[in-house]
Amino acid sequence: MDKNGTKIIKLFLIRVFLFLFLLLLQVASLQAQTRKVKQAERRQEQLKQKEKKDYDQRRQAALKHRQDIQTKEVQARMKETRKRSDHYNTGKKEPFYKGLFNGKKKRKKRRR
Repeated sequence: MDKNGTKIIKLFLIRVFLFLFLLLLQVASLQAQTRKVKQAERRQEQLKQKEKKDYDQRRQAALKHRQDIQTKEVQARMKETRKRSDHYNTGKKEPFYKGLFNGKKKRKKRRR
């Protein structure tokens, strides 16, 4: 090979090694989290889960209370309405993949 060909190969190899070295440094810095940071993240996640669980329990208690304070006739109507709405609403939701492959996007009409 001539000098230009070897120069190009050497430059290419230098760039590849430099890229790999920088990549290695970045991976090492990502894994350098201290134990305290990991514990704090774990505690924060546990608190979020506990708050969500508490919220769900309070929500269910409130819904139960709303129904319990009604008269028996109203409770029966509420139950029938819930059954009917559940029956009509099952299977009405469009699958997520239909929106992905639909070529046309829905546009909102502007009012003047």
